[in-house]
Amino acid sequence: MKIIITGAGGGHFYPLIAVANRIRKEAFVQKIVQPEIFFISDKPYDEKALYQNQIKFIGIAAGKLTVYPSFANISGIFKTFWGCISAVFKLYSLYPDVVFAKGGYASFPVLFAARFLSIPVVVHESDTVPGRTTKWAGKFAMRVALSYGEASSFYPKEVIALTGQPIRDELLPPENYERKFETRERPTILITGASQGSKAINEAILNVLPELLNKYDIVHQVGTLNVDDMKKVTESILKGHPFQDRYFIDGFLDFSVFYSKVDMVITRAGSQMFEMALWQLPMIVIPIPETISRDQRSNAYAMAGRGIAEVLEENNIGASILLTLISKIMEKENYVKMAIAGKQFESSRHAATIIARELIRIGLSHE
Repeated sequence: MKIIITGAGGGHFYPLIAVANRIRKEAFVQKIVQPEIFFISDKPYDEKALYQNQIKFIGIAAGKLTVYPSFANISGIFKTFWGCISAVFKLYSLYPDVVFAKGGYASFPVLFAARFLSIPVVVHESDTVPGRTTKWAGKFAMRVALSYGEASSFYPKEVIALTGQPIRDELLPPENYERKFETRERPTILITGASQGSKAINEAILNVLPELLNKYDIVHQVGTLNVDDMKKVTESILKGHPFQDRYFIDGFLDFSVFYSKVDMVITRAGSQMFEMALWQLPMIVIPIPETISRDQRSNAYAMAGRGIAEVLEENNIGASILLTLISKIMEKENYVKMAIAGKQFESSRHAATIIARELIRIGLSHE
């Protein structure tokens, strides 16, 4: 059996890895020959993760089309056109039994080729409002898995399943995990703007960092491109501060180390929120503005509606508002209520397994 996985960006890549890992385990449990798994995208993203999961990378051209006017869209169209032609030939030579797509610009050529060659397709949508690629692919996909029920209206009812978000094993809390409110002298806040960082979030934290450190320990992922500049600025700001050693800053963090040790999170509204919700971590969510991202604001308010998060719009990040919101969340009654709300996301613990089983079922029927 041959399975192709495809998607663009870390938010798509790591859920794909979670599903690939589960495919390996399910194949062992079902006593079938281990499938060949190929990752087709514009770049490998994490070569170590691909190697560890025995996934072969195949590169294709793909162009990102922004939601705002940009000259980059012109070259993006040509890259996508060439990527579609290339993908048809590459899929024809491999002729996989099933394609699993997480969306993003790099998955479009693969999905185009799969449709052209009549190869079965399964799609997973992580957002409340589907991206252009997954929305289009849902018209011919055999199955569409969803993280949010809000996205169900965009797809045919007979193909959708509300699975939750695929999450890698190392990022899952223990079975029957329950977060306890502890009256700590210094609670810990995890701050992240995703792997690339967020200039808006970083600047907002700089404005309140000395005051925050008077009460809280801070773990701050600033993004790999920003880390050197941020370290210089924070060293200057915190020079002589009595708690400067309680601020930990890095470009990229392994969150599996921190989820059990922090008390709340300040984050963007990406799919990583499902990991945080499973760990029952109250969140302040600062979505990317709608002029740049179509889905983050909707995702943020969906999480807020489920009681696990408070939303702070990017144009409202004032020092007093941020500090007040943190204090509000850390009040015991509010904290316990938000942590308990995280239990409703338990389905994401099994999402990768459910999707893996369906891919194997479809793959075996196609052989």
